[in-house]
Amino acid sequence: MSQKVRIIKVRHAGASVYLGDDSCRNHCWTRNPERIMDWLCDGWRTRFNQHREHRTIRRYMEDVESRERMWVDVPLGGATVGEPFKDSEARIRCSWLACIPSAVLASPMRVENSEWYAALKRKKINGGRVPGFKSRKRAPQYFVCWRNQNKTGNAVYHQVSRKRGVVVITGSVKKEFRKPGETGCRWMLSIHVRVSQPVRDYTSVAVNWTERTLAFTNEPSPIRRNATGKQTGIDRGCVHTLALSNGTMLDMPQPSERERREYLRLQRKLARQDMANSRRGGKTAKFQSKRRKLTLKRMSSIRRRVNNRKDDWVAKITTRLVEDYDLIALEALNTRQMTRKPKPKQDPDHKGRYLRNGSASKAGLNRSILGNRWTDIQDKLEYKTRLAGTRLILVNPAYTSQTCNRCGHVAKENRESQAVFHCVNCGNKDNVDINAAKNILGRAIHTTGMDDAEGVEGHASRETCVSREGSVETPTPATRTGRPLQ
Repeated sequence: MSQKVRIIKVRHAGASVYLGDDSCRNHCWTRNPERIMDWLCDGWRTRFNQHREHRTIRRYMEDVESRERMWVDVPLGGATVGEPFKDSEARIRCSWLACIPSAVLASPMRVENSEWYAALKRKKINGGRVPGFKSRKRAPQYFVCWRNQNKTGNAVYHQVSRKRGVVVITGSVKKEFRKPGETGCRWMLSIHVRVSQPVRDYTSVAVNWTERTLAFTNEPSPIRRNATGKQTGIDRGCVHTLALSNGTMLDMPQPSERERREYLRLQRKLARQDMANSRRGGKTAKFQSKRRKLTLKRMSSIRRRVNNRKDDWVAKITTRLVEDYDLIALEALNTRQMTRKPKPKQDPDHKGRYLRNGSASKAGLNRSILGNRWTDIQDKLEYKTRLAGTRLILVNPAYTSQTCNRCGHVAKENRESQAVFHCVNCGNKDNVDINAAKNILGRAIHTTGMDDAEGVEGHASRETCVSREGSVETPTPATRTGRPLQ
């Protein structure tokens, strides 16, 4: 969790800061806070890339002598990259890093390690390339400073008014790099920020100098609530994002018709620009077009506006659910498996041709599932229930939409349509999602020790759905049956 605030201004006090040597090997000093911020960002990015260059990737290479091709682990920095070195060695090799505070120079190692494994996980799930280096042109000017209240007092926050605060970063200039005529060696950088709420206890600050923002890295504050004794089951759907067992429907805000039309217009414009640029200068010409970059910027602006509304809705709804209910029941859905593309079906009569596999319908269903943020809602509920001390139970999702909540009869014919549930056994009529939410709550109440995924899988292997006539049907693990493709 983090608290992001806006940077108003930056002030410098104390000794002149040594920035390095120019092309003629003359020492350069400055008291300009803007240049000092750029210097801190450049030093942090350089140290980050020095850690990143020792990461290895697998490449298919050919041996020069034996001509044998094999997979070889090669460092990102090339075969000539040396052994990793400490921050003290980096200050000696790059003299312009000598005066950067240790709280800033020590943070890239941990940040690089977490970003590397997070990027590999994204690559495995969503595809893409291996994470690389941070570029000054593409990546924002950015640095992280650990909080330290001893000696230097780095990244210490002081509240100066109701809506203003100051983050202080201090450092010192070594004797051999001090400016002639100056006696002091200490310097202080004051970052003035605008805050809207009290700053909680934090461990570090992350400064995005390109966007002029600062983020405090802190633990989420506990959710204070009183026990209500209420329980609810939640069914996640495509038409209605959330359906509660008490009959409440909660819908996530979707893009407006105007935003859809504008985004579609920009997509067509981008396609025309790509065709024109390709004819003019080949495949690489489209990436150099300024008008194409402007079109992409407008498209990203629309996507960002829509995603911000969805993020705000998920945060507020999950908090409200945790505050109102002591027990929340959800289906243990594997969204990643549910949104996979269907496998192609080869035509046995015609080689090289494929039969229809419903990929267009499945693509529409996948967009609807991902657009309603099923996984994000579950993740938010998991950590907010831990903060509030309430319970979140994940139950087996098999046949929840085909089971009658009143008599327990399980049949595919119970669903008359996407929204109407009509039990063929007892005549019970209800909304499909509301009926499923009641079944989810019932399974959570009658099942104990199922508050994690492992418990759900173990229970799914043992549980059976028994119809009113006594026939036994074994449910399939973590699948949504009976819901037509959208």
